[in-house]
Amino acid sequence: MTATPAEAVWSMGDGTTLTCTGPGTSFHKGGDPQAASPDCGHIYHRPSAGAPDESFPVIATVHWTIMWSGADASGTLPDLTTSASTAFRVAEMQALGIG
Repeated sequence: MTATPAEAVWSMGDGTTLTCTGPGTSFHKGGDPQAASPDCGHIYHRPSAGAPDESFPVIATVHWTIMWSGADASGTLPDLTTSASTAFRVAEMQALGIG
């Protein structure tokens, strides 16, 4: 059996909803964690201060397609949907250049 993510729908907690298609791009050891996402990303434009618990609740819902094969047969199973949630605190940083 192989389950492949067809799309992920992200509720970012700041009113933004993103729909990302496919499995996305794997993060590789040695990659830059500060680099922009190559296929689906989000930038918060305001801090989470003032939000409940001072954080943005984030929910990811993934829709999977499932294929199977064995004993000289193959097929598909009904799509599967999974969901997980967490919360992120988003801080604001400002810089002032003088000179």
